[in-house]
Amino acid sequence: MILRNAAVRHGRRTLASPISRSALRQLSTEKTATPTASTEAPVESWPEEQKAHARELASTVPKKERSASRKQTKYIQTSVFGLGVNAATTRHQGRSWTREHQIGTETLTPEEQWQKFQRQQTDTRKIGTHVEKRYSPTELLQNPPHAEDVTLELLMASQTHMGHHKSVWNPANARYIFGVREQTHIISLETTAAHLRRAARVVEETAYNGGLILFVGTRRGQMEIVAKAAELSKGCHVFTKWAPGTITNAEVMLRGHKLQMLDQNDKQLGGFQLFNDKPLMPDLVVCLNPLENWPLLYECGLKTIPTIGIVDTDADPTWVTYTIPANDDSLRSAAVIGGVLGRAGERGQQRRMEQAKLGNVTWNTSPRVYEFMETQKKEALKKRKQVMGMTQQYHGLNDEEMKLLEKSEPVQKEVTEDAMLAMMGQMVDGQAQAKADVGEAIQQPVADLSAEDIEKSIQALASGTKEIEAALRTSGAASRRSGVTVESIERDLAAVGVSAKEIESLLTASTAPKA
Repeated sequence: MILRNAAVRHGRRTLASPISRSALRQLSTEKTATPTASTEAPVESWPEEQKAHARELASTVPKKERSASRKQTKYIQTSVFGLGVNAATTRHQGRSWTREHQIGTETLTPEEQWQKFQRQQTDTRKIGTHVEKRYSPTELLQNPPHAEDVTLELLMASQTHMGHHKSVWNPANARYIFGVREQTHIISLETTAAHLRRAARVVEETAYNGGLILFVGTRRGQMEIVAKAAELSKGCHVFTKWAPGTITNAEVMLRGHKLQMLDQNDKQLGGFQLFNDKPLMPDLVVCLNPLENWPLLYECGLKTIPTIGIVDTDADPTWVTYTIPANDDSLRSAAVIGGVLGRAGERGQQRRMEQAKLGNVTWNTSPRVYEFMETQKKEALKKRKQVMGMTQQYHGLNDEEMKLLEKSEPVQKEVTEDAMLAMMGQMVDGQAQAKADVGEAIQQPVADLSAEDIEKSIQALASGTKEIEAALRTSGAASRRSGVTVESIERDLAAVGVSAKEIESLLTASTAPKA
């Protein structure tokens, strides 16, 4: 039973097995017999029916597909092994490399072609893309990134994700830790980026509202970082050891340091004395190493001054107001964070200056500083008057300056004695001229003057007298300060000349008929 099954199974496999590819190729290929001088018997060929059957089997066998990589490999092998017989590869061998060649309009020898190729390589060596170095130690200091330029790749390259050993961690920082790798805590970069952008927003708004920002970094190598950040945000910086009590006991610690008023060019302005005023306090403190500056953070907490700090896995996050979970031992990490906060302060200062140009003040000026500014403004106006030669009057100022001066101090307009004497001289000259005209008219013969001419002269004298009296009345109010009145002027005129009534009486007598 077992032998029968085995025979049937193996026989079926033998009958069902396909013909090999080599056998099919041999059966399907037609050969032409060539007569040879051999003593051996000729090989009998297959019958035609068997050849036809072999061709049918060859057409039914599926062809094995070849991948693109195998085709490429086959092509390379063929080209390599066929170098000796390929005519295309041998056409440049021999005498062709020793002859001259026509290149464009020039005929060059192989040596000249080689020299030309070397010149082209030298000229075009600097053309194309230039791959810069991935990291430059001074790039973060010279060109710090903005808050929107911070990416997770930059934070990871700056080693901000590296924490401390898991044995020295603070459990309060568990929410900032991503995981543990080789017994070292890994800080979550998503949390670092979010907290960094929040801190940058706080710094920007503080600078926009005119607040004083203090950057503190006392570790070795952090001096350039805090100095650059303070320069960008126009704040202050500390890179030496913090003196305890500088904030809580500032009156004693800063007793010998007087306040100074600086202009837009950071030059000291004279006349600003504030020895009795309290020292200035920072509105925001940015600390790059909170572990060494815990006295500073404690004083800021007592004076309710907000703080921003880099919190590592071994630090206490409750020491600062706005935490930035990052590696505080890496200078590159501190440079990225300090540069971003400095750029935020710079943007706040730019917004502040733009609003100031439009007349919008986003900060409150100190009363003492405002008084000093008003004093400087008055001195500038006084100096301008002296330069223009208008020390007594304000005619040299334009309308805007007059409004500004009247707003600060109302101007009292007065008439000086010299002006009043000049007016009196003009009036006396007018009366003398009128008297001379009347005398000439009286001396003329009565026959030469008619009644109409006399009436016209009387009306002219009366109108001139009224104009003089009106001018005197209008200037009477202005001359009261100098002691000159209209009555005094009339008395002086009466002593010098004749009145209008005398002139009229003389004219009446001259026109009366003689006896």
